[in-house]
Amino acid sequence: MELNKNYLVSVIIPTYNRDEFLEDAINSVVNQTYKNIEILVIDDGSSRKYAEAICNKFENCKYFYKVNGGISSARNFGIQNATGDFIAFLDDDDLFMPEKIEKQIAILINNLDVDCVHSSAAIIDENGIVTGETIGAAVNKANSRSGYVFWNALGNWCIKSPTPLFRKKVFDKLQFDEQLVVGEDLDFYQRMFYFYKIYYINEPLSYYRDCNSISRLSKNEEKYIGIERRFFENFLKMGIKNPFTLYKIAVKLARTGIRNRNIFYKDDKVIISKWKIFLNPFYYLKNLNNLKN
Repeated sequence: MELNKNYLVSVIIPTYNRDEFLEDAINSVVNQTYKNIEILVIDDGSSRKYAEAICNKFENCKYFYKVNGGISSARNFGIQNATGDFIAFLDDDDLFMPEKIEKQIAILINNLDVDCVHSSAAIIDENGIVTGETIGAAVNKANSRSGYVFWNALGNWCIKSPTPLFRKKVFDKLQFDEQLVVGEDLDFYQRMFYFYKIYYINEPLSYYRDCNSISRLSKNEEKYIGIERRFFENFLKMGIKNPFTLYKIAVKLARTGIRNRNIFYKDDKVIISKWKIFLNPFYYLKNLNNLKN
């Protein structure tokens, strides 16, 4: 079936005090084989004025400035200003491969019950050199990354930025939590999986830049400790009423929280039997930051 090129795709690129990669990121969108795209660059309160001049080099690139509020705030702001039928996110240091949008939009157009398409990503280093590594599902787990994946994914995995393409209607129901300093992707995708069917393309369609910087939020592991409690609070805000569903969610998040705590505190691990967690997962979620043997 020939691809309908009338659908507009909005690509949202947040940026904050990092100018060295932004033009390359925008170029990777401009050079897509699918051309009906608007690019929204969200300057999240940068102290250095660089983004607008870069955006002005591109015809279909819109520049927005907002007071600093973090990555979730910038993404939500971009969503509010997007006019496309579909939405993609791109961090200002990552890149799209040329056929990313075309391959993903074809899946969404031909599978009306699917609301998000994601893929694996190839890793590049700080200089943009491909390392040969990829992030994504192992071959034997690729099938489990498609469909209604909520229980399979909860506490185990989430979609990796910059790979997904969404129907815009997803954001009529969901937003990124602007109070989360780290783990905002985990929180958002876990909640999205509860409502929506997804599709996984088992090939790299984006480049993820691994800078190995301790300042990068995703590298700052200590800040992740205890965020599962916030995740659970956000499930409650979604209006889930079934007590058994809430109990199962609490068990999975409590086990994940304890596991992640022990990964960071290797010399001060807590050993808690799965039966104790099953008996009172809500207690362990509440006290993830203060657990002792």
